[in-house]
Amino acid sequence: MALPAGDQYWYNKVLGLHCDGANNSTTFTDVTGKTVTANGNAKISTSQSVFGGASGYCDGTGDWLGVATSADFNFGSANFTVRGRFRCSDLSTYRGLFSVWGNGAVANRSWSVWINSNLIQASISTDGTTQINAFIETPTIVVDTWYDIELSRSGSSLYLFLEGTSLGTPYNIGTTALYGPSSELQIGMAGGSAPYIGWFDEIEIYKGVALHTANFTPSSGPFLDTYVRVSGTTKDAGGSFASRLVRVYRQDTGAFVGEQLSNGTTGEWAITAANTGATITKHFAVMHDDDANPPTTSENALIYDNITPY
Repeated sequence: MALPAGDQYWYNKVLGLHCDGANNSTTFTDVTGKTVTANGNAKISTSQSVFGGASGYCDGTGDWLGVATSADFNFGSANFTVRGRFRCSDLSTYRGLFSVWGNGAVANRSWSVWINSNLIQASISTDGTTQINAFIETPTIVVDTWYDIELSRSGSSLYLFLEGTSLGTPYNIGTTALYGPSSELQIGMAGGSAPYIGWFDEIEIYKGVALHTANFTPSSGPFLDTYVRVSGTTKDAGGSFASRLVRVYRQDTGAFVGEQLSNGTTGEWAITAANTGATITKHFAVMHDDDANPPTTSENALIYDNITPY
């Protein structure tokens, strides 16, 4: 049986860009279905990538990705996470990574993350105008190097991470809500200024969850495109792949997740859990010994326990 693959916070994800595609393409696909507009010379580049053989690229001459204003990017006082991989080729001045920070005017500001030579800055606004610099940190940053950068909120605290290491002291925001803007989400720009020069990959935004509040190891693979998914193969008593009825249950509550007849030729099966509004940490699967559906009372069954959905 294969270990499950899936994002347990899939239903909190409000944007996900792998930035994969053909060289010079201007099509950026969001896994949650939002329309992403490539402005200026923003494009797909196959010259650099973290995963997938391609990444996004901006040349600094007024390029950015834009996503129309959405309640999904209005975090208010909720937990959130914004994260991505960035490889900047010019750090001589401020470069906007991602933001909802107005567009050419000091208004409609909510949050923004910038990078500069040996500096990462994360700013917020609670009234749409006033800039609060929650973090101005000075780690070692060099050009043409990929970095995993993440900003998150958990309760009363904001966290900023570089390569999985928490920077500075968590910012105490209390119960204050971020301003609810009407401006677009920008990647490679900050409110119409600070144009980014370089590559970016694996951009993710979550609303309602802080993925990290302590140091972590950045992922060694691309982000996952589905919710918790349990999968595997089934065989008969002789060891040959065979069709069998597989049922999956939550281990913590015993709640039924789903069932499927595995493929009679390959033995493969996969069951994706529905959104329950709760974090599921364990499953167990029951494989019945024939393909009866529903199972008969005379069947034997194999139980696979303690399956962790990560």
